[in-house]
Amino acid sequence: MRSNDFDILVIGAGLIGSSTALHLAELGARNVAVVDADLFGRLSSSELNAGGARATWDQSLNVRLAKESIAWLRRNEDAVGFRQCGYLWMFSQEQWAGALRRVEFLREKHGIDVEVLDVPSLQEKLPFVDKTDDLAGANFSPLDGLFNPNLAKNLMRDEARARGVTFLDGHRVKAVKLGPGDRVAVACELIPPKNEAELRDFYESDPSVAQKSTGETVEIRGRILVNAAGPWAQRLAKLIGYETPAYAIRRQVSIFDCRDLDMSRYGMIVDSSGVYFHPEATNILGGYADHSEAKGWNLGYDGASFFEEKIWMPLYNRSSKFEQLKHLTGWGGLYEMTPDKTAVLGAVEGLPNVFENHGYSGRGAMQSWAAGRGLAELIHTGGFQTLDLTGMDGGRFRRGELLAEGLHI
Repeated sequence: MRSNDFDILVIGAGLIGSSTALHLAELGARNVAVVDADLFGRLSSSELNAGGARATWDQSLNVRLAKESIAWLRRNEDAVGFRQCGYLWMFSQEQWAGALRRVEFLREKHGIDVEVLDVPSLQEKLPFVDKTDDLAGANFSPLDGLFNPNLAKNLMRDEARARGVTFLDGHRVKAVKLGPGDRVAVACELIPPKNEAELRDFYESDPSVAQKSTGETVEIRGRILVNAAGPWAQRLAKLIGYETPAYAIRRQVSIFDCRDLDMSRYGMIVDSSGVYFHPEATNILGGYADHSEAKGWNLGYDGASFFEEKIWMPLYNRSSKFEQLKHLTGWGGLYEMTPDKTAVLGAVEGLPNVFENHGYSGRGAMQSWAAGRGLAELIHTGGFQTLDLTGMDGGRFRRGELLAEGLHI
């Protein structure tokens, strides 16, 4: 068994883990390591998400995290493929009063300009929307946009490496030992490269269940441990010795073609049904959060049946342009959900050298820059310096101090 000694161990190399490590290094932390089973992240939430970035939320902490992260995307727009093309939300009669309250909240408390559109104004922005009998209006936020999460992740990693951060690939965490003192020991199995099918089976299996060993075991030691394992954060928490209410749930997206419509000039569009869609190269990406989906690590894609039932039917009911759509492909990925749909960020109660940064409930990519900075500040200085993220720790669920987020897709 080889041994590697570091000061800070970040488990999970997605956008959240990479951002946390980068900001730790920027603050002066030394000997930081980021550990992941598949550094490329082929089945990670960072790789498989829809690439939206919006500051339009119900919860102030979510607004601030996203707004700060969007500012970083704008500063690096070429490197991360950011296009500030806005988010447009369509609302039914039943949803309209809540939508107007949200506009007032965003304008008055956060200084975010959100346009309120009646149906004729909506149709001026989206001429292809010609089935509007059920709509009361729409909101448009020009601050928001689309970006390439993979490019953003790689930019963070490059900057982190330049500051001395080590990224360890092919390391699957099998066990965690806390102590003696403030020491942490993480036992990792070195896993060989896998194709995507093998990787899916691998990720859907439970690492705490005894399985045939396929590689050498390495012990990685540190002083501080960060759980940034995304949809696998709940599993890692159990290995560490604590419980988190965060859980994994599948979300699916489809790629399809609409011959009669050029979507290239539009941003993210969210229908009143909950279906969201945006241009993806020369095609269209569409997704929907199926609320009947069971919890668990299911990375499969239901193919044409999902597209026809969950995507095509609502779009057909919104525009005659969508009467003939061609399903091309799609994929399943994982959201990391919490009971109040807001992330867990902070120290773990009772474990002074363990921190967590996960549970972003579908907004990890768009909040990653500011979220990583926030936790890095807490670890390195003992408090939040830039944004006050007090109350995002996992203890809030025990305390009953929830941070409920309602504008969730």
